Amino acid sequence: MRRLLTESGRDPATFPIAKRVYVLVDDDADRARREMDDALASIYGARIPAIEAAAVTGTAADCVRGVQEVLDAGAELVLFTCVRDPAEQMERLAAEVIPRLEPTAG
Repeated sequence: MRRLLTESGRDPATFPIAKRVYVLVDDDADRARREMDDALASIYGARIPAIEAAAVTGTAADCVRGVQEVLDAGAELVLFTCVRDPAEQMERLAAEVIPRLEPTAG
């Protein structure tokens, strides 16, 4: 994205990059993946493998790795979309995932 902005004469610093991340933190990684796939099929009306593959699910450690990949790819803002019990999921993200993320070089 930044390369395309530069090529088109736009200053990449003036174009913040955000990424929506469907997320589900669960101590049972297999259950998290199944629930996420079912939720996304319900949201989009069909199974869409590319969207399912981009979702971040699993244990807190799994989710740290998945979100870190998004940050490392250049996202400056991550918008979490929880597909189960938003209050509980936000608590887990705040306590178990976000504090373990590493800042990336901009």
